[in-house]
Amino acid sequence: MLATIGVREVAVVPRPKVGVISTGDELIDDGSPLAPGQIRDSNRLTLRSLLRASGFEAVDLGLVRDDEAAIEAALLAGVLSCDALVTTGGVSMGDFDFIKVVLDRIGDMRWMQIAIKPAKPLAFGTITRSSDGVAVPVFGLPGNPVSSMVSFELFCRPGLRQMSGFGSSQLDRRSVVAIADEPLTRRADGKTHFARVWCEYDLASATYRVRSSGAQGSHQMASMAAANALAVLPDGPTVVAGDAVRVMLLTP
Repeated sequence: MLATIGVREVAVVPRPKVGVISTGDELIDDGSPLAPGQIRDSNRLTLRSLLRASGFEAVDLGLVRDDEAAIEAALLAGVLSCDALVTTGGVSMGDFDFIKVVLDRIGDMRWMQIAIKPAKPLAFGTITRSSDGVAVPVFGLPGNPVSSMVSFELFCRPGLRQMSGFGSSQLDRRSVVAIADEPLTRRADGKTHFARVWCEYDLASATYRVRSSGAQGSHQMASMAAANALAVLPDGPTVVAGDAVRVMLLTP
């Protein structure tokens, strides 16, 4: 199309290359049976899939054990080869985690508590790349799988889209107003809740309709896998059937 109108050159922005790293002696990723105290490293695979689906180049920086030297080496190697880094776990207030110690030493980080549920803890900062002095962004997401995915959608994906050259109106997922077909349960706690839901357009009523995709515990992955949207529930009482609610669509 450009050639037909005589355009020979266009300005482009490189696709960000994003490294994903998991740390922790409790994590395994080799498919072996779980020993007491172990959990499977699902976040690294999930985040790489989300990155690719969002148009970014995902780089697997591996699973690193709880060793400061090994974590520092992995982070610095990632900074040299990537445009941004994503880590999971060790961001909650009061957590002692090796990655937090290392990031505080080699980076310029902020450790935050956001008034949302799930995904309350968040870290963001930069590590300066030694080769060219560029400050490489680092997104520190919660270790809980559902919280990690919600944090990615709310904070990481918009930031990476801005790096990709998208304008301010194109950073967030598309939102619609939908009618709740059933109660979306919550309690007043000073936080905005992001409920996992299924949203679809109803031709008969010319409205979007929304219902829960399942149990909303932050450890319950099935409802996240079954969701195609997040309902934004402001602080307050339960949303009842028939109420209008803002919904962030997770699919194009």
